Amino acid sequence: MPRIRASTIEEHKAVTRRAILAAAGELFAADGYRATTLSDIAAAVGVGRTTLYEYFTDKEDVLVSLVDETVPGIVDGMLAGLPDTLSSRDQLAELIVRGLTFVSSESDLGPTLMRELPTLSQPAQRRVRAAHTRLESEVIRLCRIGIESGEFRSFDPADAGRLVYQMMMSASQGLLRDADAKQHLHDVADTLVRFVFDGLAV
Repeated sequence: MPRIRASTIEEHKAVTRRAILAAAGELFAADGYRATTLSDIAAAVGVGRTTLYEYFTDKEDVLVSLVDETVPGIVDGMLAGLPDTLSSRDQLAELIVRGLTFVSSESDLGPTLMRELPTLSQPAQRRVRAAHTRLESEVIRLCRIGIESGEFRSFDPADAGRLVYQMMMSASQGLLRDADAKQHLHDVADTLVRFVFDGLAV
């Protein structure tokens, strides 16, 4: 008989689910996503492997559920305190820096996610993108404001915003391959910001 972790079955299930995700996050960070097995996660939580299937379909579902639970809050943190008194350009530049900082920070979720994303199934990739929706939407919103105010050149705001967002993701991938990402973070961010606003032409 499994140990009940709360006063009701519903609370027990919620507590167990959180414990599974927390253990998975720690194991993914310590041993890597690919090297971690469901048995490893179950052992860390103190439940049988079959119990995990009551909550998640497979290891990919565990990772993406961790993203579902964690990334929206991280995005909220990136957007919190973004000064609306700044110009659209300065707000967008700050958002680019904050996004790249997350990928090169001590948190292992960002690097793990960016590294494994191409290997995930299409449904899983859609879930991951959905978790980042607010970040992409904010980039598009800032582009729209800048275009409407005349601060930016006249482009379709949605197209411009999506391109800037995709460049942020591409720069993040580059930092993941950089053994000295923390040291190069500001150089990469500065290059991206200047490229977005000034382009290549002199």
